Amino acid sequence: MGIRAAVQMTEDGELTFCDMELQKPRPDEVLVKIVACGICHTDIMMQHHSSQYPFLLGHEGSGIVAETGSKVEDITKGDAVIISYTSCGHCRACREKRPYECASLYNPFFLGYREDGTSQVSLNGREVPTLIRQGAFAEYVVVHRSSLVKVDPELDIRCLAPMGCGLMTGAGSVLNYLKPEKGSSIVIFGLGAVGFGAVTAAKKAGCRRIIVVDRISDRLELARKFGATEVIDSRKEKDRADMAESIVNNGGRVDYGFDTTGNATLLAVLPKVLKPDATACGVGGGSIEGFGWKCTDEGFSIPQEMIPEMIRWYKKGKFPVENLIRFYPFEKVNSAMEAMRKGTVIKPVLIM
Repeated sequence: MGIRAAVQMTEDGELTFCDMELQKPRPDEVLVKIVACGICHTDIMMQHHSSQYPFLLGHEGSGIVAETGSKVEDITKGDAVIISYTSCGHCRACREKRPYECASLYNPFFLGYREDGTSQVSLNGREVPTLIRQGAFAEYVVVHRSSLVKVDPELDIRCLAPMGCGLMTGAGSVLNYLKPEKGSSIVIFGLGAVGFGAVTAAKKAGCRRIIVVDRISDRLELARKFGATEVIDSRKEKDRADMAESIVNNGGRVDYGFDTTGNATLLAVLPKVLKPDATACGVGGGSIEGFGWKCTDEGFSIPQEMIPEMIRWYKKGKFPVENLIRFYPFEKVNSAMEAMRKGTVIKPVLIM
């Protein structure tokens, strides 16, 4: 079937609207009409740093099922779904219920091809890779069943789309890897969607001190509404020692650390504020020595478990994701990408 999509044609330049050809779903795949798609920092990173072009971005899609493959039994036409990452189901990680470490998840470096090396979408007869096997900057997508989470059709799935990646990564990193005890303390560097997911999860876990560090004052104030107990404006701290001193003097060293920035200056602060037996992790690309450090891609989350949990918070008013979002019509995708790149919007969401 023919679809309209916003495609990155070359390493340079903006996204271009193109008419593409989308295959019918295979037996284990599903055709989804995209309603909304969040923009993530991974989209920004891969726009100009892919190894192949053309390239179809977008991996925080939500929509309505239009058709299912013959082997898909628990999803039906008309279901509302959130789309997350795809896992193969048969590698060692998948067999051990760690689909977030699936051998085929980032094959290779976020280029989304099926396991047999094909793509479900093509342009002028040439198959085009899709970001993490989704490519939701498009009217329709064909995705593997493993990437779908069915949701209540009465909910606003436009607001839920970012739960498929960014929000899940932050919340999952805290709950699935750090696992803070009630009454413990945590410091979170960076207040994008990942950071706000982490703040919400830390509050849900019962952390007594939730310290957030960012350089945008509006985000710091908003973080208080999500559960932050202490906010630090990194622009106002003279150096790393001052920032560390502010944290330690206000309540001692902390039990857990989470970095979303990859910023070397902020990462250098972490060891100065963590307790000797603390645990830390991150997703921004950097690392520190010790403290059980891991890069917690996808928040070590199983989407079919983590996304329904976040939706429960959302329905109870404990996760006001609408405060993070600005909607953009699909035609304004390049404006939305620029807003994400500049940090003027926490979570741009395209409306198809």
